[in-house]
Amino acid sequence: MSASIRHGDTPPLIHNLLEWKGTDILARIALTLPYWWSGIDKLIHPVAALAEFQATGLPPSWAMYGLLLLVQLGGSLAIIANRYAWLGAGALAVFTAIATYLAHAFWKLEGAQRFAEMNSFLEHIALMAGMVFAALYLHRTRSR
Repeated sequence: MSASIRHGDTPPLIHNLLEWKGTDILARIALTLPYWWSGIDKLIHPVAALAEFQATGLPPSWAMYGLLLLVQLGGSLAIIANRYAWLGAGALAVFTAIATYLAHAFWKLEGAQRFAEMNSFLEHIALMAGMVFAALYLHRTRSR
């Protein structure tokens, strides 16, 4: 460890980056990127979105399509705008849990395909944890 950095000290560059207001909003946009991007894509390509439902074993339904758009776009917007962020993060985490269970059932597979799906499954678990951290952080910043 460098003599100029004591335990518990944050280097000035990192400190400034963490204190910069833009870091907060950019992190919220990046965290929600998979959701709002997917939501916009589904909005533009509704037939493909319905086919995606069918591929996971769900019936293609316009009601489910609308709910999915509400969760993906509304949840993302709630986090990005820090308005009801806890609700947006919770909705996205629950959605991720359900979608991950349906789309990445690695326990049904063998070999390399099992390994790839298990990695994707675990990445989605980490994304759900990111939603929890976002809800905690945004709750604390709004409470100040």
